[in-house]
Amino acid sequence: MRSVALLLTALWLPQLVAAHDTQSVFYASASGHTEIDISGDTTTKDTAFPLASIGKTMTAVAILRLVDGGLLSLDDPASDWVSGDIATGFGGLDGITIRHLLTMTSGLPEYYTQEYLNDALETPDQVQTASVALGYAMDTPPLFPPGTAFDYSNTNYVLLGLIAERATGKSYADLMAREVFDPAGMTSAFVFGSRRLPATVATGHEDGIHIRDYYEGPSFGDGGVIATAGDLARFYWALFVEKSLLGPDMRDALLTDPVGAGYGMGIDIDGDIVGHSGGDLGVSTDVRMNLETGAIAILLVGEADAETDQTWDAVLP
Repeated sequence: MRSVALLLTALWLPQLVAAHDTQSVFYASASGHTEIDISGDTTTKDTAFPLASIGKTMTAVAILRLVDGGLLSLDDPASDWVSGDIATGFGGLDGITIRHLLTMTSGLPEYYTQEYLNDALETPDQVQTASVALGYAMDTPPLFPPGTAFDYSNTNYVLLGLIAERATGKSYADLMAREVFDPAGMTSAFVFGSRRLPATVATGHEDGIHIRDYYEGPSFGDGGVIATAGDLARFYWALFVEKSLLGPDMRDALLTDPVGAGYGMGIDIDGDIVGHSGGDLGVSTDVRMNLETGAIAILLVGEADAETDQTWDAVLP
């Protein structure tokens, strides 16, 4: 690695405010030189954000560590590791393996629909369990035979969270702490729903509704991690620079794009640029890393559907 750069811009909307009142943090580091620019009264470089789908890479790493430890196999049928009623709801999960779930090549339909989002905002206590959430995708025909194509569906990673729990006997939150957060040195990271939210967590608004209650409820394997940008950078550093989270075989599996879709196991792949974007209620996120130069860029925004493409520009050579 020739140089390391870290870029963070974090925007938080703690109340309904005008755009010019939005609090923000900018943190950049390159070749030992650090710049920090903070505006607003409460947001700092240590403010934690819901990472949304960025957490899929972390779920994938946890699964691969279980595979490396012999608890799972990438080619295990998914139906062996989930309850019968869930398997039945997806037509038996016929032919779908853990590998297919990790690479989004299962053909399973999407649970994270507008109907689910509406219900999650209005009655989060009623829909925020994995089995109920998956019900929004059940009884829908598969999009294609397993392994033949790619379709980004959050359903895959909800199932992976359940599989990890079944294989270890631990909750998803405890498993992530053991397999990802602690080994990577992520001191602020946790799975929402496993503890009360600190007052400083950025949760924003959705359609004028404060969505803190949503992030107080249970979360799933598709995007339940809350962390600071510093901890997210530490995760990528441990994974790709120190190479301490996965051995060579599992890291190769993570970065293998099976159908040419630009997606490995919970991670986007575009040449030397890897990473993931995310979006959940009241938040938009993105992280990109240049594996050749070591440059990393992180953008966390306390606003839905925000523009996050600038991370790509920041890591280009």
